[in-house]
Amino acid sequence: MSEHQDKSDLNNADAAADLARFRALIAATSDVIYNMSADWNEMRQLEGRGFLKDAARPTTDWMSLNVYPEDRKKVKEKIANAIALKGTFQAEHRVLRADGSVGWTFSRAVPILDANGEIVEWFGTASDITERKTAEEALSKSREELEQQKRLYETITSGTPDLMYVFDLEYRFTYANNALLNMWGKSWENAIGKGLIENGYEPWHAEMHQKEIDLIRNTGEQIRGEVSFPHSTLGKRIYDYILTPVFNEKGEVEAVSGTTRDVTERYRFEQQLKKNAEDLQELNEEFATINEEMASSNEELMATNEELAQVNQELVSAHQTIEESRTALRLAINAANFGTWFIHSGTREFITDARLKELFGYYPEEPLSIEQALAQITEEFRPIVAAKLENAIYNNGDYDVTYPVIGLHDNKLRWLRAIGNLKADPSGTFSAFTGVVMEITDQYLATKRIEEAEEGLRMAVQSAELATWYMNEKLGIISASARFNELFGFKNEEEITFDDAVRQILPEYRQLVGDAVAASFKDGADFKIEYPVVGFHDGKQRWVRSLGKFVADEKHGKYITGVMADITEQKMDEIRKNDFIGMVSHELKTPLTSLFGIIQIAERKLKNSDDTFLKGAMAKANAQITRMSAMINGFLNISRLESGKISIEKTRFDIKELIRETVEELAVISPNHSIVFEHCEAVDVFADHNKIHSVIANLLNNAVKYSPLSSTIRIAGMLSENELIVSVSDEGIGISEQDAEKIFERYYRVESSQTQYVSGFGIGLYLSAEIVKYHGGRIWLESKPEKGSVFYFSLPVDRGTS
Repeated sequence: MSEHQDKSDLNNADAAADLARFRALIAATSDVIYNMSADWNEMRQLEGRGFLKDAARPTTDWMSLNVYPEDRKKVKEKIANAIALKGTFQAEHRVLRADGSVGWTFSRAVPILDANGEIVEWFGTASDITERKTAEEALSKSREELEQQKRLYETITSGTPDLMYVFDLEYRFTYANNALLNMWGKSWENAIGKGLIENGYEPWHAEMHQKEIDLIRNTGEQIRGEVSFPHSTLGKRIYDYILTPVFNEKGEVEAVSGTTRDVTERYRFEQQLKKNAEDLQELNEEFATINEEMASSNEELMATNEELAQVNQELVSAHQTIEESRTALRLAINAANFGTWFIHSGTREFITDARLKELFGYYPEEPLSIEQALAQITEEFRPIVAAKLENAIYNNGDYDVTYPVIGLHDNKLRWLRAIGNLKADPSGTFSAFTGVVMEITDQYLATKRIEEAEEGLRMAVQSAELATWYMNEKLGIISASARFNELFGFKNEEEITFDDAVRQILPEYRQLVGDAVAASFKDGADFKIEYPVVGFHDGKQRWVRSLGKFVADEKHGKYITGVMADITEQKMDEIRKNDFIGMVSHELKTPLTSLFGIIQIAERKLKNSDDTFLKGAMAKANAQITRMSAMINGFLNISRLESGKISIEKTRFDIKELIRETVEELAVISPNHSIVFEHCEAVDVFADHNKIHSVIANLLNNAVKYSPLSSTIRIAGMLSENELIVSVSDEGIGISEQDAEKIFERYYRVESSQTQYVSGFGIGLYLSAEIVKYHGGRIWLESKPEKGSVFYFSLPVDRGTS
C-alpha cells in the first residue's frame, strides 16, 4: 500500500470519528434524531424518544406517519428549497406524536456531502416545542378575548356621559371609557395600565381610592362616595361614584369596577336649596321676632300694618314692572322679527308663533310638529340639528345652530340661526326648552361672497407667483408662503425670523429695509420697497419688490402683512438702462462743456456789438445749455442712485443759512415771482450740503414752473420733536389726489392742458425723495387743484448737539 493511500485512509478514519462524535452530541441534546436519503424519499432511521414513533428500518411513508396533514405541503416546500440550495433544512410544524395526539416540533437537518459536493444523506434533529406553541396560542387567544371585551365595554359605555372604569388589585386602571379618557385629556395607550397618580390624581385622592379598593377586596362590599376632581377642559367638577367588586369563579374579588357621574349642577342646585332653606329659616325667625314685637305694642302693630301696606304696594309695582318687561320683550322679539318656540321635554309638545311657521314656509293656521320642522331643513344639515336638539332637551347641551331650510309652500331657501335654553321645573317633573329663530339669509350669503372673494384673491396671488408674508411686531417672526421662502432661498418647511430674512439682503440695502419696517410699525406707513437678496441655500441673487400694509387690532396687536414679487428680470433691465443713460450722459458732458465755453466766449465778444440778434441768440443758447446740463446731471444722479454708487458726504451746517443762499440764487433767475423766506431757526444738521441744496432748489424751481407770474412762493423751516421740517408753498395749479400718490415716482409727470408746455422728464422730485430717504427723512405734499401746493421734507435733528 502506498504512502498516499495510507494518508487517505487516515483522513477517512478521522472524518468518520468526527462524524460519530457530532452525532453523539446531537443525540445527547435533542428530543428526536433522524436520518434521511439524499432525496428525502426514504427515512432510514428515526429515534422518537417517546415524542414520535421510532423507525428502526427504512421507510417511505414517514411523512404520513409523522407530519400533521395540513402542514405537509409547507414541509415539502421547505425540503425542496433545502435540496436545491444544498443548505440546511429548517421548519416549525405540527406532528402526530407517539401517543396519537397532535404536537409541535422544530426540525432542522443538514446535508452530508461527498468529495464531489453531492448530497449523500441528511442528518437531522427535532425538538418538542408543543408547550411553547400551546402557550403562544393561549396568549393570542387571551389577547383576542381581551380586545373583544374592550370593544364590548366601549360599545356599552360609548352612549353614556358617565365615567366607567376597572381597577386591578394593584390599583392600576385596566379599562376606562372614552368619557373618562376625555376628562383626563389622555389616550387609551397613555392611561391603561397606569396607576392613579400617573393619571393625574392628587396624592390624597389616590390614597383614598387605594384604601377603598383594599376594603372592597377584604369585605366584597360596594362603596359609594362623592369627590371633587379637575376636568381637563371644564375645570373643577364634583362627582358621585360607586365602586363595585368583580368576583372570579371562586367567589374571590379579582378586580374593582367603578362608575362616576358628574353631579356638579345637582350639587350646586342642592347647595342653592340649602341656602334658600337657611334664608327661609332666618326669615321665619325674623317674622317670629316681629310677631312678638307686634304683640307687645298696638302702636307697633299699626306701624307694621302700614309697613306691610307699603310692601304690598311695592309688590304691585314690581308685578307691573315685570308685566311691562314681558311686554317690552315681546315687542323686542316682534321688532326683531324673531320666531319663538316651546318644547315640553316629557310630552314633546311643540308650540310656535306665526313668525316661526312663516320661516319654515307654513301658513299661520297650519299645525307644525318638531318632525315637520326638521323635514324642511336641508338633508346635509338635518342630522346635525336633530342631534343638537335632543342633546339640548335631555342633557342641557348647548343649542346655537345655523342651518338652511326650504319653505314648505313657497319653496324659498332661507338661512336661520336658532338659539335655545332649557328651563327646569322646580319639581323636576319636566323641563321646558324655549328659544328664538332669526333669519340670517342676507348675512350668510354676504359672508359666503366674502369667502369666495378671498379665495379668488388667493388664486390670483398664486397665479401671479406672488409671495405673501405676515410679521408680528412683538414676536419678530415672519409667517410666509412657500414662495416667500423660495425667493429668500429657504426651504418650504423652515420657519424664519425677520433677522433671518435681513441677513439674506445685500449689506448696503439692509438699513433701508430695517428703517422702512420700523417706520411702518411706528407711524403706520405703508411698506413699499425694492431690494436685492441672496438665497440662503442656493446662493442665487434676486431682486424683489415688497408691498406691505400696517394693521393694528386688539386680537393680534400690531403687524404688517403684504405680498412680494420677483422683479429680477425687469430690475436687471433697469440697471442696464441706467448704466446706458449714465454712460451717454457722461459722454455728453464733455462736448456740452466745450459748447458752453464757446458760447460764453461769444457772449463776451458780442458784449459791445450792435448786433442785437446775435446777442439774443447767444443768451438763449446759454440758457438752453444750462437747462441741458441740469438734465444730464439729473440723469447721472439717478444712474448713480439706482446702481448704489451715489455718495452722501455728511457735514454739519446751518440749515437756515443754506435756505437763505438758495432763495437768493433763485430770486436772480426768477424775477417774475416773489420768493419769500418766512422763518427758520438756526439749526445745525448733519447732512450732505450739496444734496440738500439740490432738494431745496428743485422744490423752489417746481413752484416757479407751475405758478402764475407775479405769484408768491414761500419757504419756511420748523423744528418738531427730533426733526426739522422744511416747507415750500405756492399759489399754482395744484395737484389732484390721484397724481399726488405717484408724484415722487421716477419719470412721473402730471399730464394736463396746464402742464403740456412745461419742460421736464419727471426726475427732479424722484431724485429729491431718494436723497431725503438716504438721510433718514420724509417727503410729502398737501395740495388741492387750482388752490396751490405745499411740499414738505424732513431731516433728523439731534437736539443735544444742534
